Amino acid sequence: MRTIVIGAGAIGLSSAYYLRKSGVDVTIIDPSSPGSKASSHNAGWVVPSMSAPVPAPGMMGQALRWMLRRDSPLYVTPTLSPQFLRFMALMLRNCTTARFEAGLKVLSDLSAETLQAFDDLAADGVQFESHADPLTMLFRDRKKLEAHALELTTVAERIPGFSWRVLDSSDIARELPQVAGGLAGGLESIGDRSLDPASFTEGLADACRREGVEFRLGQPASLRQENGSAVSVVVGEDLLRADRIVVAAGVWTNQVLAGIREHVAVQAGKGYGYDLPLQPDGPTHPLYLAEAKVAITPLQKSVRIAGTMGFGGIDERIDSVRAGGILSSLPAYFTAWPDMSKKPQPWTGLRPMTPDGLPIIGPLPRQPNVLVATGHAMLGVSLAPPTGRLIAEMATGQVPARHRASLAADRF
Repeated sequence: MRTIVIGAGAIGLSSAYYLRKSGVDVTIIDPSSPGSKASSHNAGWVVPSMSAPVPAPGMMGQALRWMLRRDSPLYVTPTLSPQFLRFMALMLRNCTTARFEAGLKVLSDLSAETLQAFDDLAADGVQFESHADPLTMLFRDRKKLEAHALELTTVAERIPGFSWRVLDSSDIARELPQVAGGLAGGLESIGDRSLDPASFTEGLADACRREGVEFRLGQPASLRQENGSAVSVVVGEDLLRADRIVVAAGVWTNQVLAGIREHVAVQAGKGYGYDLPLQPDGPTHPLYLAEAKVAITPLQKSVRIAGTMGFGGIDERIDSVRAGGILSSLPAYFTAWPDMSKKPQPWTGLRPMTPDGLPIIGPLPRQPNVLVATGHAMLGVSLAPPTGRLIAEMATGQVPARHRASLAADRF
């Protein structure tokens, strides 16, 4: 059986890897190099503790209140596109407590496999930089701390080996001396990890090549409807046929699907980040600044900071003011770090978002031989191995029943 995977990000590479391990002949197609988009431009977190949907009670209201702030961490750029307006209306409908809690359970169950899957990949020879330090979330608002503690209770019930604890101000002063005083407290999770996402996609691409996966890079792919129900892949002047096609093209998924007149509910969510030099008084393990919505990841050669979520279509241009909001949030949480004498350069990545915050994983109803794997929001790296396994099971006929309806492409 032959399968073509369109997209060489973390999701596409994981799908190709597990498909090849299942005995399938696999070709990966991407106009860019593996992991060059959002799969390498992110915080690099493997975080069962943050397995929560983006649409949450109060989320849209907060975005509207921040619309006049050029450097706000959450924003919506208005557009009259019917698809965008429908998407935002659906997202608003999902910002209820009941739907948030239901989505939290689905994402927690998917995340339950994540840590073991990364261990299995490492044992199988996939090489990448990884760290097992605890993740600490810092809060200026006590009510937000208490609300997230309830989420962690739900997560801990579903993820083996996961635990967490509350940090009061004295704990923070003792254990995190670089953090400023005056915070409401923190939450430390044991069982999360961090990694260098570029090293992960590079290692996974190398492992795919060793397993015999074919790569066709440098040209975009599109789908074409043939006579009957068959779908082929067009790459340049070549017409490729396969038993299964997996579209894991992130925010560009609908551009790939346009040739067969299919569409899934995905919009781009723009994130920004910086890679800062290592400093003696800098953070030594991952931190999340809750109110600022900023993730901090110490790596071997740098400290990565990432944040913001902007809805406004596919736009890879960098807004220096918006990106700078990440840097301007840091002094409220740290006494001396970072040294900003040398202004760092920001990067950006577009996260594929869905209206309910859950990924789309599975076949298209009218095209069952075309499987879609996208919509992972900020959990693309974290959920890449479980998603790859699901795609391999579906493509080879081992259709899993769990959460199938919750992840279906036509659920909206």
